[in-house]
Amino acid sequence: MFYPSLPFSSALRPLAASVMLASATLLSACGGSGNSSDEAHHHTKIETDGRLALFDSDASALKFLSLDDGQMLTSITMNGEPPSLYPSPDRRHAVAIQRGDDRVSFFDSGLYTEDHGNHMHDYAETPSMLSLTLNDHKPTHYTAGESHGVVFFDGGTAARSKVTAFSDATLGNGATLASLDLENNMHGVAKVIGGHLFVTYRDSGITDTTLPAAVERYHLDGTQFTHEHRYDEACPKLHGAAANAHSLGFGCSDGVLVIDLHGAGYPATKLANPENLEVGARIGTLVANHDVEELIGIAGNRLFIIDPESTTPYRELKIGEGVGLLKQGFTTHGEVFYVLGNDGGLRLFDPADNWALLNTLPLMDAPLEGDTVATAVSAAQERLFVVHNQTLIEVDTAAGKIVRSVDLGFKASSIVWLGLAGDDHEEHL
Repeated sequence: MFYPSLPFSSALRPLAASVMLASATLLSACGGSGNSSDEAHHHTKIETDGRLALFDSDASALKFLSLDDGQMLTSITMNGEPPSLYPSPDRRHAVAIQRGDDRVSFFDSGLYTEDHGNHMHDYAETPSMLSLTLNDHKPTHYTAGESHGVVFFDGGTAARSKVTAFSDATLGNGATLASLDLENNMHGVAKVIGGHLFVTYRDSGITDTTLPAAVERYHLDGTQFTHEHRYDEACPKLHGAAANAHSLGFGCSDGVLVIDLHGAGYPATKLANPENLEVGARIGTLVANHDVEELIGIAGNRLFIIDPESTTPYRELKIGEGVGLLKQGFTTHGEVFYVLGNDGGLRLFDPADNWALLNTLPLMDAPLEGDTVATAVSAAQERLFVVHNQTLIEVDTAAGKIVRSVDLGFKASSIVWLGLAGDDHEEHL
């Protein structure tokens, strides 16, 4: 299926005009004589839909696209393997992970807000690469919470696992916040929630796999992690983690380990696998959103809605017989859960309406072997961006319709939305 390339709407405010408006407002908001108290506390605001960072796999470069006028702002060469791209907690920075190169790089989108004491001030500058890089062994899992991003380094035969946490503020200073060296190597994951680090643990006696089998909790004391507790509840062959406002879930070979984030001492319970799960199958990926009560568990091409507080915690979310999963996730505040199937169809579900199917959009032809498909969600509006090879498709998830389809002119292998997100609470896998 082919969608014609549509230009970026002229109704969208061009970035240059936004900057001019901000500069004009700055004169009255940041000084001068005769300003009223209201003017002095005015938020110098830039109206922008944000920017997309896309990796051009042919040119080996990270490119930044303005969503306001469709202009490519800059192109930054990246050596090594194609990176996986993620947003920093405040979505100012792109986190680029190159596992095979033992490298994590950071890029400033140029869109950010500063507190000037008597007012907040938005900025729109040219994107740039930070001098900070992390070079520990096999960076693999990345998670972002309300304030902290965490990279889990798997390590290897010659290195132990390591966890490194940062915030947008520390990145702005060219630094990380805290690191923790673990006892041995593992294919693990970590999340910082409410001043605590929840991180996987693998006993050295486990030799048949590098997957961990337990979870530990540390307290974040400034720039140090202090051990508090190792959970007794086992989670064999642990893989995947996600959290909402109430629960933190970890995928286990025999079920899901759930930690109560509001209970005294953060107690854990174990949910057995769904009864109708095939023999040998397991939930190995979890997806969640701060504003959605349930977790989503993924077992192969099956999706399960998980309510840890229910006596029947699992309910399958049907996407169609024989349809495989390509990409899935929540919009920023959890209004919509999207599933892109290997048939090229985009399914939009409403978590607040008992997970009702809102719409199915025929987004593209079924991707072929060697095609690249990636997704990103905007934190400024209800928008989902899907890139298929060199085509960028923008979807209005609230209206359930395609807004536009744009030929990028290059094949993009990964994508992330960056910009002025405001006050949001999304949790990422």
